[in-house]
Amino acid sequence: MIMDFSNVLSSTAGIQVQAHWEPIADATYNLHQLTEEQFARAKTKCPELANMEWEQALKLFNPKPAHPLKNYSQTDFQVFLPSSTANVGDIWEFDPKGILPFLYQFHPGATTEITVFSRRTHRYEGTKACLRAISPNYAEVVFRIHAQFVLDASGIRLLPAQFAGRLVLNRKEGAVVEFSLFLPARNSNVDVNPFRAADVAFIPRMELSTLSSTPGREIAWETAITEEEARKKLATTFYKFAKIEWDPIEDTIELAKLTNRPIHALVLFGALDDESC
Repeated sequence: MIMDFSNVLSSTAGIQVQAHWEPIADATYNLHQLTEEQFARAKTKCPELANMEWEQALKLFNPKPAHPLKNYSQTDFQVFLPSSTANVGDIWEFDPKGILPFLYQFHPGATTEITVFSRRTHRYEGTKACLRAISPNYAEVVFRIHAQFVLDASGIRLLPAQFAGRLVLNRKEGAVVEFSLFLPARNSNVDVNPFRAADVAFIPRMELSTLSSTPGREIAWETAITEEEARKKLATTFYKFAKIEWDPIEDTIELAKLTNRPIHALVLFGALDDESC
């Protein structure tokens, strides 16, 4: 089934979106819990911290949404949709600048230009979406976004592993009925770069969501792929190696014994298929 997305959002009703942002709960080096003495040593190495107090530094790791509740228009969500038609399973890129108003609800330092540790900036296509399901009355789009947050003038940065999201549309009413944009709650899901150092950390919840919705799981879809399939499609557009089918280590060991071949093992510090370390 093909769906035409041009001007699909015709309703004039506003949409309220709530934001949740919990503080860092865990980190490898606990840079978010520097003692006053440790911060004093960091200041000697970082001239940009000269005017920052220890209490100010700690507050940077205990953020709250810039706008806990924010009103959007229907057309604001058009950015997540293709410009014309799409089939279930199709992938498209969308304008990174168009999603910044949503990310600013978290923090005004949001940007889709990822800065690596060398402080150089590289740009890449970090916003993609997939049409997951269609029915006569509804459509569901899932998306993936890569962005970072510059938390203050000294350049302290927080890089989420990724933002996953879902958008459910009422085709008859021309309106958004469900929207969510969230940081997957994995045990290491952000990269923190404060004081010319780096740490891998865990934020339990960082999410934007509509106050009321029509849950997509209750809709009788006419044509659909599973959410897992859609997320896999998105991952492989970012990382070609995500197409590799991995075998359990137990099966690999048995195969190595049978073929008398060695195992080449790699140990990763963090995840391979997102933007955390």
